[in-house]
Amino acid sequence: MALSHEELMRRIYQPRDTQELRQSYDIWADDYDDDIARQEYRLPGIITALMARHVTTGAGTILDAGAGTGLLGEWLSLAGFGDLLALDMSPGMLEHAACRGVYSSVRTGELGRPIDLPDGRFAAVASAGAFGITHAPASGFREMVRLTREGGHLVLSVRLEGMDEGGFEEEARDLETEGLVRRIESAGPLEAFAGDANSLYVVWVFLRLRGQA
Repeated sequence: MALSHEELMRRIYQPRDTQELRQSYDIWADDYDDDIARQEYRLPGIITALMARHVTTGAGTILDAGAGTGLLGEWLSLAGFGDLLALDMSPGMLEHAACRGVYSSVRTGELGRPIDLPDGRFAAVASAGAFGITHAPASGFREMVRLTREGGHLVLSVRLEGMDEGGFEEEARDLETEGLVRRIESAGPLEAFAGDANSLYVVWVFLRLRGQA
């Protein structure tokens, strides 16, 4: 499908539905890394720094949720995290992630829907750029909590634009109130892309407590 770059970006940031978003990322996959590099994408480095602060490198398998082409996985691998699983809705993006050679496995899955993996499968969950009003919904938090073992950590970025409207803070508070997690660090707002004040995100670090999500 031939699309102008402007139309592709419209479909990425203002998708009509999940199917259009998935198709758009499949189309963008071949050029994604080059486009992102030109914009000085900071989120993977920030997420990795927070992971290194709270998670030991030998803790166990880490889920890269919304992995895309694997930029975060590459950062995590360089930081010493060796057992990584990539999850993304776009098969095209995952093809590139698999080629990086840093993931033990890759699989398709949509954040906000049930993921076919057992409770407590991961020592930690990391997500860079996936959660936001036009992308992965706040309801996806609960599934990420379910997949994290007791005593594990979740390091999740959320786009600031539309955060309240999307119910992200409310969902985080609900999970805390239910005793499933405790928020132990919050960073931001910060620019996902250097010098772009329209790309603001917050990053939350949660400790997984007891209880069934």
